[in-house]
Amino acid sequence: MSLDYSLLGAFALLWLAIVPTPGPNSLLIMHLALTAGWRDVAVALAGNLLAIAFYAVATLVGLALLLAAAPSVRLAVYLLGGAYLVWTGIQLVRAGLARQRLGVAAPTVEPRRAGGPFTQGVLTALANVQALFFLTSIFAGIGILTANAATQTAAVGIIMIGNGGYLSLLAWLLQREGPRAFYARYRPAMEIGFGVLFMLFGARLVQREVVGWV
Repeated sequence: MSLDYSLLGAFALLWLAIVPTPGPNSLLIMHLALTAGWRDVAVALAGNLLAIAFYAVATLVGLALLLAAAPSVRLAVYLLGGAYLVWTGIQLVRAGLARQRLGVAAPTVEPRRAGGPFTQGVLTALANVQALFFLTSIFAGIGILTANAATQTAAVGIIMIGNGGYLSLLAWLLQREGPRAFYARYRPAMEIGFGVLFMLFGARLVQREVVGWV
C-alpha cells in the first residue's frame, strides 16, 4: 500500500502552521520547563504525545462522529475536560498567592498536581476535547479521512513529529538559565499568570460547547 506523498505534503505544511498555536499542551510544557528538571519535562511530553496520538487515531476511526451523534455525552466530555483545566489553573493561582504571602523562595508552596508528569501530560492533552473535532475537520479538508491506511498512519506520525519537535524546542529554550532565573524572580506573579491562562482555556472549552445548548 503506497503513501500519497502529495496529500502528506499538504498536510505537513498545514500542520506546521498549526503547531505553534498556543494551547494547554504548550502551557504545561512551558511551566514544567521553567520549574522542573528535563526528565519531568520529557516524561510529561511523552504522555502528552501519547494522548495526542490517541485523539488522532480516534478521529480516523470516527470517534468524533459518534460524539456528535450523542450531544449529551459530548457535553459531558467537554465539561470534564474544561473542569480539569480550570482545576489545574486554580491550583497554580492558589500556589502563587500563597507564595506571595510567604515570600518568593518559600519551598513549601507548590501547586497540587494530578499525578506525576506523565499523567499531567496525558490529562492535559485529553482535556482539550476540541482537538478531536478540530482534527476531524483538518483530516476531512485535506483528504486524510479517505486516504489509505499507510497514508493515515504517516499523517499521525507527522502530528507526533511536529508536536514533539515544537514542544521539545520550547522546553529547551525555557530550561536555559535566563528564562528560569526570570521565572524564579517573579514566580508568584508568573504562577498566577499560568493559572489564569489554564482557567481561561478551560472556560473557553466549556463555553464553546454550552453555547450550542442555549
